[in-house]
Amino acid sequence: MPKNRFSRINHIARFSVLLTCASATHGMELDTGNNDLIIRWDNTVRYNLGVRAEARDTALANNATYDESDYKFDRGDVVTNRLDLLSEFELAYKRDHGFRVSAAGWYDQAYADSDVETNPGNVFYPGAPSGPSTPSYAGGRYSPHTDRYHNGPSGELLDAFAFTRFYAGDAPVSLRAGRHTLYWGNGLLIPGHATSYSQAPLDGRKAVTNPGTETREIFLPLTQVSGQVQLTDRLSVAAQYFLEWEPTRAAEGGTYLASADVALEGPEQLPVAPGFAFPITDPVEPDDTGNWGVMARYGFDFLHSDISVFYREFDDYIPWGLQTGPGFARYVYAENTKLYGLSWSAGPVLGGASVGVDLSYRKDAALASSGFNPTTDEGARGDTWHLVANSLWLLPSTKFFDTGVLITEVAYSHLDRVTENQELFRGEGYDGCQNQDKDWGCATRNYAGVAVNFTPQWLTVMPGLNVSAPMSISYGVSGNAAAGGGNEDDYNFKVGIEGVFDERYELSLSYIGYGSDAIKRDVPNVGNTVVGGNGSIGIADRDWVSLSFSTAF
Repeated sequence: MPKNRFSRINHIARFSVLLTCASATHGMELDTGNNDLIIRWDNTVRYNLGVRAEARDTALANNATYDESDYKFDRGDVVTNRLDLLSEFELAYKRDHGFRVSAAGWYDQAYADSDVETNPGNVFYPGAPSGPSTPSYAGGRYSPHTDRYHNGPSGELLDAFAFTRFYAGDAPVSLRAGRHTLYWGNGLLIPGHATSYSQAPLDGRKAVTNPGTETREIFLPLTQVSGQVQLTDRLSVAAQYFLEWEPTRAAEGGTYLASADVALEGPEQLPVAPGFAFPITDPVEPDDTGNWGVMARYGFDFLHSDISVFYREFDDYIPWGLQTGPGFARYVYAENTKLYGLSWSAGPVLGGASVGVDLSYRKDAALASSGFNPTTDEGARGDTWHLVANSLWLLPSTKFFDTGVLITEVAYSHLDRVTENQELFRGEGYDGCQNQDKDWGCATRNYAGVAVNFTPQWLTVMPGLNVSAPMSISYGVSGNAAAGGGNEDDYNFKVGIEGVFDERYELSLSYIGYGSDAIKRDVPNVGNTVVGGNGSIGIADRDWVSLSFSTAF
């Protein structure tokens, strides 16, 4: 297998090796007495303490869509007091056959009080009278789902798959079966526009808690069968077929970092007026089977590059929206979207950078919608283009730091056409967004966004101690993406300092913030209130400070 075949993967691995200086890496390899049989059992314990650093914005606190999450904690309150355990077990015979299992457990004392907090004088919609708030949870207490994932103690199975590698003639073949993830393409920081979009559900709780987390790290495993064949020294093909479907996760309504009070699986009712709510019924979800994809990659000597082509069919893991009807509300998920993708990567080039580009076309994608067709239970659909380009730099030593990593990524999307339920499309110039524009949350034909991760490092500050300063920012430069994935002036950022001692003990302190410059409008008879639907509206006043410690054994 030529080295250029995995040039970008190897280059990314260099960054991974560097960054292990900022994470706990020790584990335990069990002595089996057989050199062909390898058994590893790794455990990581993490404690995180978070404190709210920003006061409430009245535009959020006075709005029935956002008040529960805003009122749960005051400025200076502990918003997370969480202990996590990750356990990973792997058995391999001759490194070619075996299985892997991982599981997570958690407990967060900050949510020991399961009461839902509401603002008694909030506003339900522009022009409506204020009045007693009806919580999104029956009885004003968290549902079992929200209590499990935000308080605990609880846990879950993550990876659970068997793997094998063998030769079919001269062609190496690798297969996996069970719960695992695959990540195709070159997208790193902006998942809504990468070729890997909806290749797995996302852990939105992890993403919002830790801005700058790479997309592959927030993929959630699903049961599937996947394989790859190296047909020649330059050409490989791969495929996957899913046997399970689960929705993307989000911080549940009424918890600190929830985007809205009715997000996503936990809340039980939709408040529509003081003292009145619709029950949230079972969502309209796809079947477990039907998602699949194929990929081919070819390596070139030129610039140590490779080019890949993809075709995927998938049911979306992110909900289309909340459908309301006579006496009910429910989330709806779009099915049968097709994706055609092309990616190119090269590296190291341009003074040591690894670069990557994803270009994809989605056919019959779910678009931002103002409602649902009562006959089909579907919103607007359309065809969209998506482009992601990024670079990864291993930084040289300077007088300011010893080394470091810089990752930059830009994303662009374009609405080609609206193909179904055009009257429901919530876009500028369409009936679903009459007399409003992008500042009110209406989708635009074009969207552009940017994300940057910068992590300078200082090695051996004292014996056994390495220090880094991870910084990240993601910003919506222009427009509101028609198929989701970003809004103009939305942003999140993180600034931190981390120390790793003996490559085993990690201590970090971070300031994390979110915002949107276009979330408030003066509405007659209401005043300054929140309108529209931009992604960071609901947490625009939730800046917080995080202190974290972890170790591995």
